[in-house]
This record gives sequence, structure tokens and C-alpha cells, in this order.
Amino acid sequence: MRPAEFLIKLKGIFREVIDSPQNTSPEEIRINNALRVRDLFKEIGVQIKGSEHLPYERGSIFIYNHLNNHPDMIVGDQFQITLDSHFISSMLHTYYGNPGIRVTRYALPNEKSHQMYYDRLGYIRVFAESFIPKGTAKKTIKNENKLFYNRAVQELRNDMSLVCSPEGFSYETQNSPGPFKKGVFSLASSMNPQPKIVPIVLANFESLPEYADYKCQIMPPFRMSDYGIYDPKDARMDQVVKTINQQYKKWVRKLCVADQNFEQEITVLQNRSAQKQQQENLVVFYGSSSIRLWDHLQQDFPAHHTLNLGFGGAFIHSLSNHFNDLFQDLQPKAIVLYLGGNDLSLGLSAKEIINQIGSFVEMVHQKFPSAIIFNISIKPSFERQELLEVIQHINQGVLEISMQSPYLHQIKLFEALLDQNQQIRSDVLLQDGLHLNKLGYEILKSQVNKAFEKHLPASD
Repeated sequence: MRPAEFLIKLKGIFREVIDSPQNTSPEEIRINNALRVRDLFKEIGVQIKGSEHLPYERGSIFIYNHLNNHPDMIVGDQFQITLDSHFISSMLHTYYGNPGIRVTRYALPNEKSHQMYYDRLGYIRVFAESFIPKGTAKKTIKNENKLFYNRAVQELRNDMSLVCSPEGFSYETQNSPGPFKKGVFSLASSMNPQPKIVPIVLANFESLPEYADYKCQIMPPFRMSDYGIYDPKDARMDQVVKTINQQYKKWVRKLCVADQNFEQEITVLQNRSAQKQQQENLVVFYGSSSIRLWDHLQQDFPAHHTLNLGFGGAFIHSLSNHFNDLFQDLQPKAIVLYLGGNDLSLGLSAKEIINQIGSFVEMVHQKFPSAIIFNISIKPSFERQELLEVIQHINQGVLEISMQSPYLHQIKLFEALLDQNQQIRSDVLLQDGLHLNKLGYEILKSQVNKAFEKHLPASD
């Protein structure tokens, strides 16, 4: 998207908030704002990783490394809409049906647009160290901080997500994050039960969308009790916050160098393959995140020697490109595939994806002519609900290929994840509406076992 077009749409989002009718509630404005921002970022495209880490429960604290805005993105009165925090709110609305409550700084006296905008959104306001109006009494700052704690606790107890940056300032990606302040960590440690803290790592939001890829990675949540902190006055608090801050810097650096060639993941998988003592008679699971996240394969299939070579976000072409490197020393008796779902994001038709899967399966067969190939059908998901008919066409197309290929067997996962009314079962997916949860994997295991019992002898 061209910067001029992007700016026009940002200004439209800004005007919708400050021009909202006075009888419109802040919650209504926040939801509408999140929907508009979501639509904008859909046009741009954001690389999102780690959505499987989103907690089921509401009332979590989402922290992020706050990034600068590009200086050209001014929507009014020298005011800039913060792209990173707005993106997070839109993402939370997608996954939880509510954008949550953000923590934003008070405006300076000359920042009229800033004040109007965030007043209408009804966010929690705090004094940021570098943005305190001259003459503000320390007592006022102390009282306002107390109000922040009280409201934040109340929102969390009402199952509202809280979104804040622990830095209180914004940085360029390469210098991000800055030093963390204790505020939100003290807040979390003071509550009983303690809320989960979900780290969201961001990169490149300070750049114009035409010239950089916006990236987001959701890391595993934690509680302050995981660090042994149960009291905000604990003497170890400063060191724990510093430790979290240092870990965050590593996450940002790693996200910056991550690319669609999956080089780091492939290196890990090559090492895993090389360290596998049983190189022969293997059942190798190969595919995208539904395979990668299946972390108990050997436990699920004790009668077989299994190896997991899945990597998240894999497309058919990336699985093809890395196939020889990953399988060069292996002698599998069977290969279980899960592929094609991510390719839906590339704008490919069902026929194109069917043809690519067919070509990939044929390549695998040529490499290992005696191996049995199983293909798991693309699962239904809320994240791709508008593409369910396309997914069904793909699954049917691959099934027809399997009927003509004695070495290929289709495992019907799609149908197994629907209820009696042919609707997607919500109890089989993680909070992101895309990845399988424990029950989902139990169903997948059952479907795979049925196929193994029919077509695959147990290992010696």
C-alpha cells in the first residue's frame, strides 16, 4: 500500500473516533476502532507467529515493545496513531471479541488531538516520565498512579485484557525494547490470583508499510509467581524485571532476522534428524504447524519409530525446497504429511493447491518408492472460516489423487472436527481459532491410528 493511501485511511480512523456521537460509549468506539484497524492491517499484511500461545482465559496482561511511528504518519495536530498498540488491540478483538483496555500517557497541554482521541476511547491514562506537564505536583502524579492501579485491577477482574508497554517510551526496532519500568509487573504480582502476562514482540512498525514487513510474535505467557514473585515489594523485583527485559531484547533480535526461508528452524530439524538413533524404518511426520506443535508423537504412536520434521508457517513450496536436505540420510517406511493450509493465504485457487500437493506427493514417492504416504486433510478453523468451501474442494481433490495412487492414503481430519450440524467444533481449537488443542490432537491421533492400523505394520 502506498504511504499516501495508508495515511488517508489512518486519518479516517482518527476522525471516526473524535467525531463519534457523544452518546456513543467508549466501549463501542473501541470496538469500531479495532475493526477499522483490523481491516487496514489486512490490506497490508502482518506476519503473525506464536498465536498458539494465546491463553484461553480473559483478563490477561499483554505487554509489547513500543515502537516509534514514521514521522510522515501525522493524522492531526502533530498527533500520530500508534500503529503497534492499535494492531494489538485489533488482534485481541479478533481472538477474544474485545480489543481490551490500553494504558496510554496523559497528553501535554499542546496535544489537543492526542487528548481528544484517547479520551473518546476511554483508555487508562498514566503520567509518562518524559511527558509530564510543567508544574504538575508530585502528589497529583502519585494520586493518578494509584487510580491507574485501581482501574487496571478492576478491568482485569472483569476479564478485560490490559495492553501496555512496560517502557513508557518508544524506540526503533533495532534499539527495542528500552528499559522496563516495574509498574505493570508490580501490578500483576499484587493480584491474587495473579493474571497471566503475555509478551508480544513487534518489529518494523516504525517503517512505512510499502518498505518493510510488519512482524508480530506472541511468546508463551507467564505469571510473576513463575519468577518467585508474589509481592510487589519483593527485593528481587528489580532483577526479575531486568531479566524479562533482557529476554525481550533477544526475542526482538531473533524476530528481526527471521525470514520465510525458515533457515533457523531447518537447522534445528537437521540436527534432530541427525541425532535420531533409529534412521531406518521411520514414520516421519512432515508439514506445517499442525505437525510442528505435535510434541508427543512417540507417546501417541508407541508401536512406531517416529520423527517430527514440521516447521511453522510452511508452504508447499518451502516443504518441497527443504525436503532433500531434511530427508537425505533417512529411510522412512512411511511419511505423514500436513500441507496446503498456509497456501490459502497466497491467493491460490483450490485447483492450484491440489496440483501443487499432487506434484509434491509424486516427488516424495520418486525419492522413497517403497514408503507409504499419508496425507492429513486440511482442518477446518475459525481463522479460515470464509475459506471452508475451498478447503473442502482441496481435500476432495487430494482424496481423488489418493484413489488413483496405491501408495497414498488420505486421513480425513476435516470431517472429524465438525459437529452434528456440520459446524466447526470450538472445543478442539486453541484460542487463536486455528491450531489444535489437546482434544483436537486426540481426534487427530485417532484418525491417524485408524489409517496406520489399515495400511501400516508396526515397527520391529
